[in-house]
Amino acid sequence: MKESKILKIISYLCIPIIIAIMLISLLSNYVQNYESIYTNEKDYFSTDRFVSRYMNNLSVFANRLIYRNEDYPICYDGETQISYIDDIRENNYTEIETCYVLIQYKDKAITNVELTSETNTIEKIKNFIAQTENSKKANILAGTIEADSDVIANKAIKYFDYFESNYYTITETEALEDTDQKILMPEEIEENEIEENAYETVAEENQRRQYIAVNIQDFEIYSSYQEELKKNSDELMMRQFLQNYTQFGDNIYVILPVGLSLLLIIALYLIISIGHTKGKEGIDLNDLDKIPLELVGIILLIGMGMLGICFGLLDEVSAFTENIDLFISMLITMYIITYIICAVAFDTTTKRIKAKTLIKNTLIYKVCRWFWKMVQKMISKTKELWYELTKSTDLVKKLILVIVGYLAIAMVLLGIFQWFGLLLDLCLAVYIFYKIVQRINDFTKVEAHLKQMYEGNNTAKLNPTEFTSEFQDTVTYINDISNGFENAIQEGIKSERLKTELITNVSHDIKTPLTSIINYVDLLKKEEIENEKATEYIEVLENKSQRLKKLTEDLLEASKASSGNVKLNLENINIAELMKQSIGEFEDKFKAKNLEIISNFPKEEIYIKADNRYMYRIIENIFSNVAKYSMEHSRVYMDILQKDKKVQIIVKNISKEVLNISEEELIQRFVRGDKSRTTEGSGLGISISKSLAELQQGTMNLKVDGDLFKVELCFDITQK
Repeated sequence: MKESKILKIISYLCIPIIIAIMLISLLSNYVQNYESIYTNEKDYFSTDRFVSRYMNNLSVFANRLIYRNEDYPICYDGETQISYIDDIRENNYTEIETCYVLIQYKDKAITNVELTSETNTIEKIKNFIAQTENSKKANILAGTIEADSDVIANKAIKYFDYFESNYYTITETEALEDTDQKILMPEEIEENEIEENAYETVAEENQRRQYIAVNIQDFEIYSSYQEELKKNSDELMMRQFLQNYTQFGDNIYVILPVGLSLLLIIALYLIISIGHTKGKEGIDLNDLDKIPLELVGIILLIGMGMLGICFGLLDEVSAFTENIDLFISMLITMYIITYIICAVAFDTTTKRIKAKTLIKNTLIYKVCRWFWKMVQKMISKTKELWYELTKSTDLVKKLILVIVGYLAIAMVLLGIFQWFGLLLDLCLAVYIFYKIVQRINDFTKVEAHLKQMYEGNNTAKLNPTEFTSEFQDTVTYINDISNGFENAIQEGIKSERLKTELITNVSHDIKTPLTSIINYVDLLKKEEIENEKATEYIEVLENKSQRLKKLTEDLLEASKASSGNVKLNLENINIAELMKQSIGEFEDKFKAKNLEIISNFPKEEIYIKADNRYMYRIIENIFSNVAKYSMEHSRVYMDILQKDKKVQIIVKNISKEVLNISEEELIQRFVRGDKSRTTEGSGLGISISKSLAELQQGTMNLKVDGDLFKVELCFDITQK
């Protein structure tokens, strides 16, 4: 779905439509609440908005009369200067199609009535304005309103403050050869103040300033208008817009949330799907996505700047054209171009972010990267030179050389750059300190690795490239030693595995003929043999074959236990009950040796997680050794102790033979307490028991103290 090109195109097409509908609904809702929109055009001329705009229009004429009358075509009526302003070119402050104005101030006047031979005097202009057909007059003389419109007659006084203004004139003396009167506009006063202050320091007595404040009573205003709006006026455009799109404004509370939700869904889809193309892995970047980001930004800024200019021109076009459809068409074109620019920017930015090339594909990054490579190259060359100079020098001499070199460089920098040299010295000292700390850190890592090797971990390796040059050879030596240790361990494990396999295979091979021997011995016993010697021989054969069978089974069991090839059925076992049961089964053997069993078992039940069959095998081996090797007429102590969350099973007995052997040797296979090896044991019982205990997450330890032989089993206590 995210690779569908058609779905992406539909999403890009839907976005401008949804945004346009939302904007139209907002604008329609705004227009509906706009105070100047009424059912017909005539109603506009009875609104307060009309009065405000009309009075503002007159005030603009009045201000231009004072400050900019010399910029317009003029004629004279006696001493009165009449300025002509082109209404279409200069005045866009009113919505009225036809409006004529004459404003007189002292010996100057301004009008938008074209100056001809029929309108070249004040009186002729007044008559022209008053006699305009189907027009309403609105005159303001000495602050008094004379208007045909009731709304102007009643409300225009509220806007008299539009005509209030302040300016000053500068009359220069003949010494400056300029007797003209200069009029400064209010916005020019502050700037001119600076120039004049500088000028007054030279010729303060050669000029004087006259401040003047004007208001509505200083003007004579004659105007007339027709109650007809311009074809390109905002009022008509908004009314036409309202007529066409009023349904959008009525449904704004549905359109806005639905539109925003759709935009969010589409935006999330595009963010996920952009860059994925069917049949291609990863993010598919086109030629545009490979252009440096700064160039793309410049292109977008140029495009947006041109659009800004176009929108400005569009505003100018709207003032001259009466074709509303043309204006709307141009507006839609600008909207589509703007959207395309934004969509392209969004698409390429998203691709770059997902491909992780947003920063990498910039000119700044490439320049910085090139500069950094050059710096690294210089540093590398410096390091190589330093290494060549100091490779045969130990660390102490290197440190002394660095300190002496730093002091020499610091003095040179301080002498050349003074205070700035002190800053450079500080930076150099920080760098040297960093290098020293780096070498200390390398030494610490080497020490930590040696500790791991000491604890038996030889698999970890050090990377020589991560160390400074002084430690790289040492790291290589340590890795070689570690590899040697690891190889020796693996060889030992391999040898142990081969021995285990040999024992298993030999045990199986012996078992088959041994079974036949036992069966034939059994058949011989059933025969009536009168020869006593033959009968005695058969008994010997039976004892030895049974012993060999037991040895073979022990070998096989020891092999399985040591290799872990034992299937355990773990369950909760009452260890005290198992010990009592085992003592009962060995009671006859203990009595035969006159052994006194002294047990110390807790009254409460203690459970461990173990396999009942193999746990009994462990206890059986221990009790079998007790029965075989204990001194007759001695005591055997059996204790079950609870400590924290552990249980200890301790069996102690006195050996009938002198135990001149260590605990480690006793645990080894085929090692027996009697060196003469005259007893029936195979020397595998203890080894089997230890392996089985460890397989059940327990431990087994032996302790020998003179003739005292002690076995300790330890397991975790579990809940029933």
